[in-house]
Order: sequence, then structure tokens, then C-alpha cells
Amino acid sequence: MKRKLFALMSSTAFLFVLTVAAVDAQVASGGNYSLRQSVVGNGGGTSTGGNYSVQGTAGQAAAGTNMYSGTYVALNGFWNNLLAPTAASARIEGRVLDSEGNSLRNIAVILTGTPLTTPRIVKTNSFGNYVFEDVEVGQTYVISISSKKYGFGQPSRVISLQENVSDIVFQSGWEN
Repeated sequence: MKRKLFALMSSTAFLFVLTVAAVDAQVASGGNYSLRQSVVGNGGGTSTGGNYSVQGTAGQAAAGTNMYSGTYVALNGFWNNLLAPTAASARIEGRVLDSEGNSLRNIAVILTGTPLTTPRIVKTNSFGNYVFEDVEVGQTYVISISSKKYGFGQPSRVISLQENVSDIVFQSGWEN
């Protein structure tokens, strides 16, 4: 019985691997362009087509950092998203203080980022605390502060959210 179960599971896994391997990696096409996912695995060189070219080097990593230039991005890494986890959420929280370290209430704190269609705005409570709930992890966000009465030397912070963040403090440098 155990052998039959093992054989069934092995053949199912083998068929799954064959199915995944047969999937075409084309991402987008239309007009005069076609985007495909590929890896420069060895030897490097230049790939050109139309108005674009990609230059690779021998031993270019198949996984690693992304390359940015102007409005274009080249993503390194593994592109098989069949087993990708669902988007989790986290909290972003912190405080807003005056130049002497006292809490500032009713100050607008703004959260922007790629996954948000509109900015999220919260106001600080009487203790100067603010909280953004249910923020998608794995994304980059900008947290900004807006006040007509107080000036901040660093009015914005950029974070790459991986888990709950609870220590983003904005401290006023001056009062208008």
C-alpha cells in the first residue's frame, strides 16, 4: 500500500514539473515589441531588437538586485509565480513630536506607494501616535507629514515594508 501511494505521489509530482516546464514565458506583446522573461546564464553579450538593447556579463546572477535606469527596469530573479504566497498585511505606526519632544495631536500623516490607488491619510491622536492598518507587505511606501504650524527637517520617509513597523518618529524642528 505504501509503495503504491509513493508511486502515485511521485508520478503526480513528475507530471506537475512537466506541466510547469511547458509553460511559455511570454509576458507581453503587441505592435512592434515583445517582452519575454529570460536569464543570461553564461557568456554574456548584447541582445538587441528595435529601439532597445540589454547587455549582460558572464556569470550575471539569475537572482539578485534589480537594475533601474530612467523609466525602465530589468528584474533579476526567478519568475515562476505559481507557488507565490498571498499578500500579507502589516501595521505602520509611529509618533509626531514637537521640537521639545512633546506629542503633537491632529497632525496629518500620509501614506503613498505603488499598491495604493489613492494616498491614505490618518491624524495623530492626543498622544501624537498614528497607525496605518492592513498595509501590504513586500512593497515600498513613502510616509509624509503635513502641518501648517510645524516645520520638519525630514518630512518624508521611505520604507520597504516586510513586517510591522512601530518606530517611525517625526520631530518638528521649528514652529511657524
